[in-house]
Amino acid sequence: MLVNSLIKAVLTYFILIIIGTNLIGFIVRQILKPGLTDDLKQLKVEVRHDLKAIDVVISIVFMIISIAYLIALYYYFNIGILISGAILMFSRLPDLLFEIKMGQKINFKNMPKTPFDNFINILSWLVLPLLWYSFYIIQDPNSFF
Repeated sequence: MLVNSLIKAVLTYFILIIIGTNLIGFIVRQILKPGLTDDLKQLKVEVRHDLKAIDVVISIVFMIISIAYLIALYYYFNIGILISGAILMFSRLPDLLFEIKMGQKINFKNMPKTPFDNFINILSWLVLPLLWYSFYIIQDPNSFF
């Protein structure tokens, strides 16, 4: 039972990362654009002022899908999985804003190393024990697994 819960937690962690990253990415990338400056220190992320109706519709649709995703996590699993999914979605937000600002994917050399970014990275890894706890301790008889 313990090993089974650990395996489910690790697999669920990667599935939640993939789904949450894509959902939050669709929402944010439709609304924000990189600030246009030549100085790398002064780069900023701005709200797009040239939004078309389709951009707004796509953002609203993916917001609704994200809310439905979080509700489904609670309904089919438990509150621990819901919290894990929400943490993983929102812990991706600073990296996503940095990618939009820089115009390139984050790698080990250009990743931000501020205390806030370190906290967010640690928080995303602390989801693993929460997932294990959710599968091992908080067992719902109506659970999907």
